Amino acid sequence: MKKKFRYPLTTRALSVIMSLSVLSACTSPAAEHSAEGNRQGEAGQKLQSIKVFTEMGSWAAQSIKNYGENLVFQEMEKKTGVKVDWIHPPAGQSKEQFNLMIASNDLPDVIVYDWFSAPGGMKKYVDDGVIVDLTPYISSKAPNFTKLMNENPEAKKQSMDDESKFYCMPMLRLQDSLRVTDGPQVRMDWLEQLNLKKPATVDDWYSMLKAFKAQNPSGWPMTGQKFIGNNGIGNLVGAWGLSYDFYVDGGTIKYGPMNPKFKDALAFINKLFSEGLIDPDYMLNNREKQDAKVTGGTSGALFAVQPSNFMRTMVESGRDPKFRVEGVSWPTGPAGKPYSLNSSYTYEVLAPCAAVTKKAKHPEEIVAWLDYAYGQEGNMLFNLGVENMTYVMKDGKAENTDLINKNKDGLSSSAALGKYTMALNGWAMAQDVQYHRQLMMPYGYPAADHWRTADVSLIVPRLTFTAEETQQVARIKTDIDTYAQEMFDKFTTGKEPLDNYDKFTQRLKDMGIEQLTKTYQAAFDRYQKRGK
Repeated sequence: MKKKFRYPLTTRALSVIMSLSVLSACTSPAAEHSAEGNRQGEAGQKLQSIKVFTEMGSWAAQSIKNYGENLVFQEMEKKTGVKVDWIHPPAGQSKEQFNLMIASNDLPDVIVYDWFSAPGGMKKYVDDGVIVDLTPYISSKAPNFTKLMNENPEAKKQSMDDESKFYCMPMLRLQDSLRVTDGPQVRMDWLEQLNLKKPATVDDWYSMLKAFKAQNPSGWPMTGQKFIGNNGIGNLVGAWGLSYDFYVDGGTIKYGPMNPKFKDALAFINKLFSEGLIDPDYMLNNREKQDAKVTGGTSGALFAVQPSNFMRTMVESGRDPKFRVEGVSWPTGPAGKPYSLNSSYTYEVLAPCAAVTKKAKHPEEIVAWLDYAYGQEGNMLFNLGVENMTYVMKDGKAENTDLINKNKDGLSSSAALGKYTMALNGWAMAQDVQYHRQLMMPYGYPAADHWRTADVSLIVPRLTFTAEETQQVARIKTDIDTYAQEMFDKFTTGKEPLDNYDKFTQRLKDMGIEQLTKTYQAAFDRYQKRGK
């Protein structure tokens, strides 16, 4: 099935205001205030306190020690009477601390974690007595979450396992405005100097990069980070209607390098490299090095996160008022369409997902407490904070106050959002474009307008593998990924002639790519049946 973003930003923004940001007026009182059942002093309340394990967001960590100091949870305690004992693993040690916690069986009530990537799938942790199946509790205690799932069938599939059960409550990005944040971009001031239009095809890219090189012979017109990934030069292969990894072709899972057209895509990229149009250090770059080559005037084209940082560094600081980086459409090539390979464009469900453990004495009330964030009041609180403190309403839209935009303690807008809201921190909630638009403007959203025209039908959804499949994927794919990345670089730089491409694909077969493709197909077929 072809998937393509069809709506301009203005239409999507109106849709958000009418649906996600402020859930429709038909939402029942129960759905509106599901956490109110936990309000201290109400008859029948059992939940007084909970212990929560969750990694602290990097923006929040700049100004607070735990989420108990976050405005959102201070307000939640007032509303529900529930006190939270926070367990935050040290930065970068979330996985290690999670494994130790599971091994010791010293469990909190709630674990917020990347359950979708947990080895063996979430069901394994249910079967092992770590977390509980939330499906019955969600149907009875989470009307807000249920409403969003019913209104967004793809998000529902992504939130479930292959047995169509819910084991955790995730962060949601239901609008493409929230997901389309990376893509191709170029130095528009250079294009104007050269009297060139924005590139639309791979041939346009070649001509543009040649012109950049002629203007700046000592530079490398295009830079990037490695071959694969959102910032990789390998994003160019999408123009051939395939990926450098697994992709979907009309319901069939295929592995890009096994398609003969992949050799043609590599030949094009090798041509760019051999003519000095691609940064020779692309495989060694991190984001800092890559960005420095753009702001330093060495490179003028790349795949990267939206260009706000570039513009703030160069224009708003006064370093170069004429400097301008803008987003351009994904390049069209032999496939005839602008394909995006960026999985975030289609992932409506994010990794921070709240699971309730077997140790929790009142799982149903915890689910109701979590559900509050998905309703109208909760959505505004978790995304924007407290009205007339962190935001004000003007003409039906929320606008951040100076507490966020011009913080007296010197916090950036992102760091202030981390302290006073949960929009950037990672939590069981639905993100809202009202905070996002203000953070991304004036450079990010115009760039995204170009990127959302891409066809995203090649992107494989997040799949769940059985325990046996997990072992196979771990055994085979890691080796294949390492080998393929090495060969992509060799073919790009000319260290390996493309005449040896057949030897490359034969080696992939010997390593088990055909069996691995069947495993991905089986997982994809199960995914397609979720919720039916």
